[in-house]
Amino acid sequence: MKKASLFLGLIFLGFFANSQNSIYLDFEILQNGTQLVLDSVLVENLDNGSDTTIYNFQSGLSFEMPIGVFPVFAENNELMIKQNYPNPFANETIIEINSPNENVDVAVYDISGKLVLSERLNVGKGKQIFYLNPGAAGKFIVAFKSEKQEKAIAVTSSATEQTKASIRWQGSTLNFMKKKEQNAFFIYNEGDVLKFTGFVTACEQAESISIVDSPTVSQTYTFDFTYLQNIQPNAPIIENVTIAETSILWEFNSDESTIGYKYNSEPNYNTAIDIGEATSLSKEELLPGTYYDFWLWAYNDCGASMPTKLSNATKALLFSADENSLILSGATTEKMNILSICDANDTLILRNISTNVDLADENLVHLIERMRITVLNKGVGIAAPQVGLNRNIVWIQRYDKGSAFNKPWECYINPRITAYSTEYFLRNDGCLSVGEECVNEYGIAGNSWRANWVDVEYYLPDGTFVQETITHVYTAHIFQHELDHLNGIMYFDRQTEPGTK
Repeated sequence: MKKASLFLGLIFLGFFANSQNSIYLDFEILQNGTQLVLDSVLVENLDNGSDTTIYNFQSGLSFEMPIGVFPVFAENNELMIKQNYPNPFANETIIEINSPNENVDVAVYDISGKLVLSERLNVGKGKQIFYLNPGAAGKFIVAFKSEKQEKAIAVTSSATEQTKASIRWQGSTLNFMKKKEQNAFFIYNEGDVLKFTGFVTACEQAESISIVDSPTVSQTYTFDFTYLQNIQPNAPIIENVTIAETSILWEFNSDESTIGYKYNSEPNYNTAIDIGEATSLSKEELLPGTYYDFWLWAYNDCGASMPTKLSNATKALLFSADENSLILSGATTEKMNILSICDANDTLILRNISTNVDLADENLVHLIERMRITVLNKGVGIAAPQVGLNRNIVWIQRYDKGSAFNKPWECYINPRITAYSTEYFLRNDGCLSVGEECVNEYGIAGNSWRANWVDVEYYLPDGTFVQETITHVYTAHIFQHELDHLNGIMYFDRQTEPGTK
């Protein structure tokens, strides 16, 4: 890449005048087992009749409640995406935004950056509701643009059938929150009595418990569902994993209420494959040095457990004779040739999928030293495919570390991104494999959509395994750019303007 010129929580954010105070409320549940989750929490103000519902969380919820103030969200001049729900979804998801202008441009991209849908809507200023159907299963980026402001979120569809992508606009809505009465904002003044109702699903039936209180300080409310005895089983526990170059065997077990198991290559139970009472899953004819992800559920007559993610890589192959020849074609102090995406032969490597490295390979250190020399003073990151090897190795300059004048370089072996933020931003981008002559010939623009933060895991050259969250926006951008190279993806594949690919 070139140098540039727990609680899982929903934060309920209002935009308020004359704010005096705020409290932070969490919600949790007690249960027999671990499989019940809060589907939603309904918050009702019993003194003024307003209410709001927080939807769609897998484990816990939280929101910030301002005290003694009134929402003035419609007067805010910032384009904002308030929330989308449900997510994941099967058919359609609701996206709520605040628009500071009359017109909103909506663009939907699949995870590779392909434009799926583009619409310009005259919606008017203020809070708006959109209903999105991306037309297929998968992860999508939904981008909103209002004059010079742009915001985007990631959504996940589990649709079982492919349809035409569509987005429809409901029209102006007075506020983002569910209301008992039209025109009633959710308002909480200190001393008001609130009713919190938590909902879970057990044996396909909705169950709820309510708590009434008048909170004045931050606290946690606990919904006690221990009265539910007949619930879905606990998630399967992985007991052993056997890994070879072309196969992986997982052995697992669950609790005594389990009557069978299902698995899938995506987190979708509806299309999962039933393996009955078998307590092992074997996958053969896999690619060496490649990560594979599967999701495994236990089930009984009541329903399915939460999924257990099976995430392992097959054993990596040592460098081939051709790879060793390239690695040893120069000393550790000698730069390597950087491939160009505009060269047909180079493209065969730059567009290929890379595989893992055996950390014990005798020429690994030689390679990473040559990669470091190659990228210094040229860019902020480099991936092994850019120097001719389809292997999972990157060098990244850490702009979230060091001093203002000295940002350290770090090498990562077999890295991968395990989670992305739901917010995406349009950022300036560039690449050592896209030279000026390449830009001039093909008109490649330097923008890409990037997640605000990422969870990553990797090995250091000494064999240390690391998992971390990269919250520094620019550093997270570099990670995404370089790891895209390992999957044959160029930054311009994630451009936002139609017709620029």
